[in-house]
Amino acid sequence: MRTRNKFIAIIFTMFLGAGGFVINAEAQTKKGGVTVTSTQRRPIVVRRVVYRDPFWRSRYWGSRYYDPFYDPYYSSPYLQYKDQETRLRQELAGNRRELSEHLEKYQADGVITAKEKLELDDDYKDVAKAERKLREFRREYAD
Repeated sequence: MRTRNKFIAIIFTMFLGAGGFVINAEAQTKKGGVTVTSTQRRPIVVRRVVYRDPFWRSRYWGSRYYDPFYDPYYSSPYLQYKDQETRLRQELAGNRRELSEHLEKYQADGVITAKEKLELDDDYKDVAKAERKLREFRREYAD
């Protein structure tokens, strides 16, 4: 029994060794920067793989070494909700600030021209749209 196991192990080892010599990995090796085929010599072109992280330039993840596993904003629904609400509030505040600046500037001389009227109408629409978006967001995610 013991000799039979040794004999099988020796045969198996010889089989593996012979398999290692039979495998031809010529396409995977470099020979001085060129591959050698039977008819011609061609240069080997090696291209580096560039991985672009989708979050490499975002608001919270300023570096390219962002890993969402360690990011609370990636996995926490509450923090995502608060972040979105903050962005909507900032958008509304910016629109209101722009409207107030334009009102102050256009009313300084006491006359509002047609062009200024169009600009103010556009500002009023932007403020109304931002208020509506914030209101809908709060209603959608109300407790």
